[in-house]
Amino acid sequence: MAEHQLKRGIISVLQTPFCPAGAVDFDSFEQLVGDAIRTGVDGFLVPAVASEVEYLTAEEREEIVRRVAQWVDRRVPLVVGASSDEVGVCQSFARVAEDVDAEAYLVAVPAELYVDEEGLLAFFTKIASTNEVPLLIQDLQWNGPGLDLDTVARLKEALPTLIGLKIETVPAGPKYTAVRERFGEKFFIAGGWAVPQWIEALDRGIDAMIPESAMIGVYAGIYAHYQSGGREVAIDWFRRLLPILTYSNQEIGTSIAFFKRLLVRRGVIQHDTMRMPGFAWDEYNSRVAEELISLYLELENEITDNLS
Repeated sequence: MAEHQLKRGIISVLQTPFCPAGAVDFDSFEQLVGDAIRTGVDGFLVPAVASEVEYLTAEEREEIVRRVAQWVDRRVPLVVGASSDEVGVCQSFARVAEDVDAEAYLVAVPAELYVDEEGLLAFFTKIASTNEVPLLIQDLQWNGPGLDLDTVARLKEALPTLIGLKIETVPAGPKYTAVRERFGEKFFIAGGWAVPQWIEALDRGIDAMIPESAMIGVYAGIYAHYQSGGREVAIDWFRRLLPILTYSNQEIGTSIAFFKRLLVRRGVIQHDTMRMPGFAWDEYNSRVAEELISLYLELENEITDNLS
């Protein structure tokens, strides 16, 4: 299995800021990267679902990766989002990951391949043959158990560059443990959509959580206290964060909209414009969102004061 240089902790997905007319707002994007590094992020994944990657052109995806790599300048590890249902697209972004000297690239399992093991193996074998850059597989089934362990074992045997999984399945917790027990400490295990169960994930010994990038200050504070033996304080802060996570994890559109709104309120990005269709603010969800943003800012200020 390939060696990796990923850090334990918080590897966040960068949102894609857009101007009101819909173009990528690269000035805000650079500020977002800087804010996340300043507040304690341990790495980045870009672009991915929370980046509205489905609504980016291939040219925009590549430009985003190259610019983020320049802005990060190796201060923290970078994972390139290379997911697509098309092998050629995944290979193209694997090459971009090599070009920018990223620590790894990530490819999600196409939905139809969860019931086609031979197709799954062929898909990832072709992608992994592109180069020697470490590969993370995103095991994403919003309402399902994802890959079974025997399939993961076959992938691990067939793919020398495979370093681990980003597990986003239902339920996630027991799967973290099952994967760790089967594949050992060197196999990188990350969570994402199950961030409302983060304390359980930490107890189970996962390497990283991969949330969004608006709340790094609080995520980092919770993680630092947990790792230094302050589990009770970490739990207290986490429980105060839970109403925000519960609201934002209703569905992916709400999540993207809420965290962009929070980033605007924090002065990190200029606009909360989304390309993803289907979400709309009204007087009711706007009021709740503003209340939760105020709750978040209070918690962030308290944690910042505690750690300073």
